[in-house]
Amino acid sequence: MKKFYTMENFLKSGYYNIPRVIVDNEQSSCEKTALRARILSYFYQKVYFAKGEVTFNGRRYVCFRGEFIARQVELAEYFNLDRKQWNRIMTDFQSESILKIERVRGGSRFSIVGYDCIVGKKSAQYKQANGGDKAAEEAAPKAKKAKLGVSVENYYPEHHVKGCYIPKLEIDLSKIPEFQEKNTDK
Repeated sequence: MKKFYTMENFLKSGYYNIPRVIVDNEQSSCEKTALRARILSYFYQKVYFAKGEVTFNGRRYVCFRGEFIARQVELAEYFNLDRKQWNRIMTDFQSESILKIERVRGGSRFSIVGYDCIVGKKSAQYKQANGGDKAAEEAAPKAKKAKLGVSVENYYPEHHVKGCYIPKLEIDLSKIPEFQEKNTDK
């Protein structure tokens, strides 16, 4: 039997990036809030992380990052809602600029507004508006910066895996204020 819970499987499987407020509100005592959080959590799990072709209802569609195509009737049934309740929730999400919904033949294209910003990747529009790929690379998240004299290059927590090279930590005590005071006292 192949082990499912191994570090190798975790690293190969990919990740969902779901805003913490959604995850926190899934357990809310307010049923309305919890339901809306469950719906958004489901959407964040279903959207595509990369651009690709989708066949839906016998037709091909291109889905970009943060989009997916589904039938609203089926989604309403999945969440045990009637059509009127479902439409009200979707209208609220659209008016709050959380979702964009576009009709396609036999279903709807759901787009999470600002998906690239939420998951930390710079969109093509951002790159174009801010000087191209080089500016986007500079603005993208980098490895954690060294603090208080600790020198670490390209350190990410996910690098704690067999076969990954992690540079040794070098601590420069002269850059730590507490040690500077002790050295000046001597």
